[in-house]
Amino acid sequence: MKISSMSPAFARASAGMLCLCGFLLSSCASAPQGDPAKARAYVAEGREAAKRGDHAKAVDLCSRAIEEDPQLSEAWYSRGYSHVQLRLSPESPDFARGYEDRAIGDYSQAIQINPGYGDAYYNRAMVFSSRALYRQAAEDLLNAIKYKEQDPEPHLDLARLYEQKFEDMGLQADEHYVKYVDLGGRDRDARERARRIKEQKKLAASMPKVPAPEDETKAQEIDARVMQLFKDGKKDEAVKLVEELLTTYARTKYVQGKIVALKALQSAYMKDVPK
Repeated sequence: MKISSMSPAFARASAGMLCLCGFLLSSCASAPQGDPAKARAYVAEGREAAKRGDHAKAVDLCSRAIEEDPQLSEAWYSRGYSHVQLRLSPESPDFARGYEDRAIGDYSQAIQINPGYGDAYYNRAMVFSSRALYRQAAEDLLNAIKYKEQDPEPHLDLARLYEQKFEDMGLQADEHYVKYVDLGGRDRDARERARRIKEQKKLAASMPKVPAPEDETKAQEIDARVMQLFKDGKKDEAVKLVEELLTTYARTKYVQGKIVALKALQSAYMKDVPK
């Protein structure tokens, strides 16, 4: 699916970052060839150090691996992961952004070497999202989904991103909530959301394609009732009526014109409604 075009400022920033990554990669490629076997051994050691929580040691070992074999994408990826962990450490708050920059650079290198590296796309998306670079994060999550077809987690993150940070992407968010559950995702709220979405689609499909005029009037009346119930503090009743609008009256022009707002309202309150 297509997201809207990036801003000129972001395009320039992205171009600069890609140029930097390209320069780094070309520099590494021109370096004397080391020992690939030794590089893989360094990465294995680095991952063990990361498991122990010694991410400074992991970064050092992965850097040695890169010196031995600059084309080893796993070394760049693993170093990026440890840079993120160092960024999260309470002992390094003053250099947090520097670690983020290094992580983005490492993940970008891993992707440039291996364009199908789904985990690198996913992890870079998380860093982009933490910086409020939501469009870049969404693009990376779409690539993570493309290359990690059986992994439900990118679908959940993308669904939430579309729902919370993008306008007019509610339907796409619904698709990814459903896909997350279909792939075995266990998040309780997401599963409940997907259940409601499926029910709404099933009921909407059974409704007449051309709503009767009285359906339009009824939809407006129910919506007015929803607003009054919220004002009166009767949240449970209000949310149940929102669900009725999104099912029984989903095909009316009135509901279609307010469907994004209604879905957002339902999502905001559905956690507290008795099942």
